[in-house]
Amino acid sequence: MSETGDQIQQDYTDKIQVGVSGHIVINAGMHKGRYSTSVEAVGDDAVGFSYPVMKERLLPIYKDMEFEFVMEDGSALYVFQMSVKRVERQGSSSTMWARRLDNPDRIQRREFLRVGCRWDIMIFHLGYETNKPMFSRWRPAKAIDISRGGYCFKLNMIDADGLTFATGDSILMFFTLSDKQYMLSGKGTRIVRNKDAWEVGVGFDSVPASLEKKLYEFIRQQELRLRDE
Repeated sequence: MSETGDQIQQDYTDKIQVGVSGHIVINAGMHKGRYSTSVEAVGDDAVGFSYPVMKERLLPIYKDMEFEFVMEDGSALYVFQMSVKRVERQGSSSTMWARRLDNPDRIQRREFLRVGCRWDIMIFHLGYETNKPMFSRWRPAKAIDISRGGYCFKLNMIDADGLTFATGDSILMFFTLSDKQYMLSGKGTRIVRNKDAWEVGVGFDSVPASLEKKLYEFIRQQELRLRDE
């Protein structure tokens, strides 16, 4: 028997259970960002989350504010579109109640399809900044392929100017996708030093749900284009 859309939706919704941890992702406004949270209660029409904190202070919350609740379960990432319903305060603790707006999305993370991109990017070697303050700086590089799990960039030796890479190095990438600018952190996973350039594979530390969707769309478009060629 094939599953209906309602059955799939119900399966995803059941992933929200008391004790599940994840992140609240706010994609616009002054408090745009990603905040740790956990599910404290599940009601008939709303979910109670531990109140998000920003720099050790409670995040300003208002009724009907929209956000994404992002959680991982094994090899899958689940994204729930939510809207704040109310806030309950009991003594020193607070609970943010929110209702679900749309069907949750499930993003498979076991397999990361890698496609060519040839993006002009900027990279910043965090390890050098730690070990040699003021030595590291943003450097122009070329992303040669990308997936939802990471990317590979090429940095010519002239722009490297003595910079070296090793497995496990922390690296920032600044790039543009769909006319918006993003910055992601990651760690070196594969290092190749050629005569004229470094080729460095980087695994993302984490990717905001909103950006992961855009990456998926880009990767899918590239995959379809290659099939048509």
